[in-house]
Amino acid sequence: MSIKLIASDLDGTLLTDKKELSPGTRKALDMAAAQGIYIVPATGRSFESVPEMIREYPGVKYLITANGGAVYSAEVGKRIYQCLLSPESVDAAIAVRQREKIVMEAVIDGIPYAEEEYVKDPIRYLATEYGAKYIRATRRPVKDILQFAAEHKAELDSISFVCSHEDRERLYTSLGEEIPDVYVTSSVSNLLEIGHKDAGKGKTLLWLLGHLGIAAEEAMAFGDADNDSSMLEVVKYGFAMGNATENCQKAAAYVTGTNEEDGVAEAILSFLCAGNILSYIKCEI
Repeated sequence: MSIKLIASDLDGTLLTDKKELSPGTRKALDMAAAQGIYIVPATGRSFESVPEMIREYPGVKYLITANGGAVYSAEVGKRIYQCLLSPESVDAAIAVRQREKIVMEAVIDGIPYAEEEYVKDPIRYLATEYGAKYIRATRRPVKDILQFAAEHKAELDSISFVCSHEDRERLYTSLGEEIPDVYVTSSVSNLLEIGHKDAGKGKTLLWLLGHLGIAAEEAMAFGDADNDSSMLEVVKYGFAMGNATENCQKAAAYVTGTNEEDGVAEAILSFLCAGNILSYIKCEI
């Protein structure tokens, strides 16, 4: 059966550690697009935070954002599907933020908002140098994030908590029990991401496949983090990166190279060049 759609996470997967598309990855994507295969970025990022080079890449007609909270048409920059948090979920998340005193982010209509002090000095909150630059460039600062979230509680795509590794491990399971109608996931070690229970990359990818009339057996997916696991599980060809988390690798049917080793390109080119995704015949990248 032919492949008609390739979904891929961005950070740690499609992009290098420098947040670039390598020449090998570009070649693989170009070959796939030339064969009419849909290229679908599937990311925890908000739409506004997705790099322009990705939004405008040939073959990218749709994007899954906010961990499955929304699907956008790349051609017009408008969302065609959304799964928002309920007001009750937002109220419960606000109560957690008040108790835990951790940093909170909120995404509305593809735009991320965060506490002002966090945007000013992300490194103080365990961000890396690159992470700090990314946060300053993408987050819109809000003086009172709790009041902001309360005022917009019927409009939120998702909520994130920035916390220490210890707090993340402690809260990972309990948040799902404390906040109603949500799923809790994580893309990096200092972040907990909260979306509606019917969101998630896997469920939203299935919606998009149905929208396009494509079977799960005709799709590939790539990821490296816990928030990618559901996406890898719902398609026939789910690939975890060599740098993926343990949970992500358990969810995948296959493991490819790391993001620094052109792992996505390796798997795509093996299929396009050999016609057999299991052969892993090396194409010249």
